[in-house]
Amino acid sequence: MEGKYFTRVLLAGLISLYFTGCTNIVEPPQKSETSALPSITKSKTGQWHQGKFVWHDLLTDDMEEARKFYGDVFGWRFETKRDYTQIFNQQELIAGMMQVTPAKDQKAKAVWLPSISVANIDKSVKYLTSKKGEVLKGPLDMKERGKGVLVSDPHGAHVVLLRAKGGDPKDKTPQIGDWLWNELWTNKPEESYTFYRNIGGYNSYEMRDEYRILKKNNKWRAGIRNIEKDDFKARWVPTIRVADLKETMSKVKDSGGEVLVLPDEELAGGNVALITDNRGAAVIIQYWEEGGR
Repeated sequence: MEGKYFTRVLLAGLISLYFTGCTNIVEPPQKSETSALPSITKSKTGQWHQGKFVWHDLLTDDMEEARKFYGDVFGWRFETKRDYTQIFNQQELIAGMMQVTPAKDQKAKAVWLPSISVANIDKSVKYLTSKKGEVLKGPLDMKERGKGVLVSDPHGAHVVLLRAKGGDPKDKTPQIGDWLWNELWTNKPEESYTFYRNIGGYNSYEMRDEYRILKKNNKWRAGIRNIEKDDFKARWVPTIRVADLKETMSKVKDSGGEVLVLPDEELAGGNVALITDNRGAAVIIQYWEEGGR
């Protein structure tokens, strides 16, 4: 138990050291409440899954460097149309990438921005503001993507609330190189759970140690990790499934990224690591066997 406590404290310390003051999102310029972005699916699904994380956008000041890093490390491929890049894992559309410019005298730091499926944008925004969350941009009519709004939750975590046009991606088993999971790091786990239970429509949860797993109709959708740090600003961190942690960490370093937290038996059985890409965007990598939890 002492070893487990020490590991949690060490992880919390590293997270706080890296992320305190480093969570500001530099938004791409918007001239109106309309923004043309491509669909998050290749074809219409007609299915919506409230509470599911359905998309991820990388905001970076160097698209070329980002393409090189993620191509070399995860084998992703890219298709650019105008000022937006779609990201594919094998043949599957999984994410997007946009160029951003940091404000004057600000240091650029890339960030992964996740999108969560909601049943109704306007009702979600009304609830958000009633809980002292903040609307950062929108709601926007994003043409083929649907209707969305960039928000800061009541504890500072940035996320896009999205009602996708044509439906959400279908549920499937994440493959190597796919998004495996999303977890919220927060020092207010109970308040955060209450907020996202309403936004995501989660109707049950499971506790494992101090980790809360959010479920909708018994499907795992997201997690909440307690960070015991008073001045910690909450944030969502996504996870990518990898075949070999050691090999992937080596590729991360060779490609100019950084391994912030090494695998440890006390953290998911030694099957996870925390990394950043070559422009500072954080992501978890995890070795996961199909059928395992």
